[in-house]
Amino acid sequence: MNEQNNDTQNEISLVDLYHIIRKNIVLIFAFTTLVAILAGVYAFVIADAKYASNADVMVQVEVDTAVEGSFDYSTAQKLLTTIAEYMSKDIVLDEVILDLDLDRTASNLRSNLTVTSSLTSYFINIKFIDEDPLVARQIVNSVIENAIDIANGNPAFTSLKDKITRTSFAQPGLYESPNKPLYLVIGIILGGIIGVGFVFIKEFLNNSYKTKEQLEAAFDIQVLGVIPTFEVKEDF
Repeated sequence: MNEQNNDTQNEISLVDLYHIIRKNIVLIFAFTTLVAILAGVYAFVIADAKYASNADVMVQVEVDTAVEGSFDYSTAQKLLTTIAEYMSKDIVLDEVILDLDLDRTASNLRSNLTVTSSLTSYFINIKFIDEDPLVARQIVNSVIENAIDIANGNPAFTSLKDKITRTSFAQPGLYESPNKPLYLVIGIILGGIIGVGFVFIKEFLNNSYKTKEQLEAAFDIQVLGVIPTFEVKEDF
């Protein structure tokens, strides 16, 4: 029976949690503010801005050049994935590096290059992200230009000859990241979680008795009196 009373007394109700949070609201606010400031400093000061530029090509398989509009759409659809993969291969990216005199590797370019094909059309989108919006544009345009030149001139890629058509030119990159408002929101939420967690851990590690009911339950005794809290007024 006593153990059951002890368990009951040691349980923490929602009211207790509310009082713990209310008592430590300044500490929680301090954690929230600190983490939000750190997130803001990273997003606005430390993280480098990235810009994205993109352009499209179209895959077309012409059946009879003498007949206008004579295209094999089924083959074009099957070539979409192959051409999308081909445009990010070393043979294309190495030519881009030579053309633009870049101090980068093909692997480095590929890590910031995204080539996506559509399942419902014959277009392929080429997107590059860089800290310089003008460099991003140059690389996208160079990838398309070299991919078409190699496909049309290299005997190893005769299956792709005259099947890639440029449909747009890349423009100077637009701001891509970091998402500064999102960083701030995440910082505020994370700071609040850390603050509340710290306060609860601090309270749970505090094994002192806070009420006479806890004392009575722990030692099976009757508390005869409690010293009330009062303020002492100073005499002037």
